[in-house]
Amino acid sequence: MGKLIGIQGISMSTYFDPKRVEECNREKRCPVVTVSRSFGANGSQIAELLAESLTVPCFGYSMLDGIVREAKSDKYLMSLIDERAPGPLEDWIHAMFTKGEVSQAGFYRRLIKTVIAIAEGGGVIIGRGAHLVLANNPKVFRVRIEGSLEICAQRVAERENIKLKDAKERIFKVDNERKLYVRELYKRCPHQRAHYDLVLNSDCLTPETAVEIIIFTMEKMGYYVPGSELIKQQNL
Repeated sequence: MGKLIGIQGISMSTYFDPKRVEECNREKRCPVVTVSRSFGANGSQIAELLAESLTVPCFGYSMLDGIVREAKSDKYLMSLIDERAPGPLEDWIHAMFTKGEVSQAGFYRRLIKTVIAIAEGGGVIIGRGAHLVLANNPKVFRVRIEGSLEICAQRVAERENIKLKDAKERIFKVDNERKLYVRELYKRCPHQRAHYDLVLNSDCLTPETAVEIIIFTMEKMGYYVPGSELIKQQNL
């Protein structure tokens, strides 16, 4: 359940089923974490492992985009998303898109609604400025994963089998694209520390250790972590 799930062969309505949300709220099994990351900092891998540990789905940015596009043609799916993101949000969302191309504005509106809907049922959400959309939701834990240019470049060079110089150029390009995306959509800087509950430098951390730190911090800050109550009872 916690693994990154592809868009094909899946019923997207499953994630917005009111019964699933009701069960989630009743059993408290719906931790929500947003993961923002710099390119090469192992953010996506950390997010996947974190979702597995929290027993919730992991929504990569490509999956988010897939849900948003599918919602345009699937009236049932869109109705479920709208149900989770009620009417009063419309004015706020509409105010963000008074300019620009109409179809793009429509995509952005559905994206914001989808992120809000996902938060109702729990999940780890990667990128797309989800930490800003859910900034006022008290159950959302917001994480930023960063790394030094040298270490991130080494990872990218090994992963993509390219030269170190090319890896650095790719990091600059991808990180700049992500920054421009968030600024265009939310009129905010994605790297501002105040937008996060935890900022990690992954240079000296394995993905597994990073997950342990995130979960430890969540527990200390009072966020729900599946299994934490059982562990506390055993230690009494």
